[in-house]
Amino acid sequence: SPPIRSESVRWHARLGHINFETLKSMVHKNVVQGIPHVSFKKELCSSCLLGKQTRQSFPQATSFRASENLELVHGDLCGPITPSTAAGSRYIFVLIDDRSRYMWTILLKEKGFNKFKVFKESVEKNAGVRIKTFRTDRGGEFVSQEFNLFCEESGIKRHLTAPYTPQQNGVVERRNRTMMGMTRSILKHMRLPNYLWGEAVRHSTYLLNRVATRALQEKTP
Repeated sequence: SPPIRSESVRWHARLGHINFETLKSMVHKNVVQGIPHVSFKKELCSSCLLGKQTRQSFPQATSFRASENLELVHGDLCGPITPSTAAGSRYIFVLIDDRSRYMWTILLKEKGFNKFKVFKESVEKNAGVRIKTFRTDRGGEFVSQEFNLFCEESGIKRHLTAPYTPQQNGVVERRNRTMMGMTRSILKHMRLPNYLWGEAVRHSTYLLNRVATRALQEKTP
């Protein structure tokens, strides 16, 4: 990898090229252990400029906020992505818990909701509670009769956003943009081939679940 100029840039890169102000706040408030108390000044990062040049601002979230874990889960499907990963994956299934803002990313070879069944069983077992509402756009994989029947039998309420209004699913849409920007920055900084985007997505997800967010009053998911 290319040489890193300073300690602040080193930690900026280690944490997936997060915002310098977020990094500074995390250190000041001792949100995460292990980061040294050095002066975090905003510096120019060429990897961020290349990786996030397509990002645009996104509308703020709706005022509703879940009070319990899995009370509301946001879902979105990204793709198809070219090139595919070495394993043949072309899509990213992104799921976010509204209350904790914890994020899961599942790599898929093709569209479909079978992975949601596996996710549901796993996350409900770990959390000890059931998913109550699942919010998505009106993509075909989310409005099929088979999927709606599965949700009905599982006691999951469906919340579908209006057509052409991604801001109604803003929580997951904004997180998607952050994750993809981070993924591109990691690939650029480490000079990795694009087909390794799946590994970069997994790494970005791991980091974002451990980085402070304004949605949690500068706490981590």
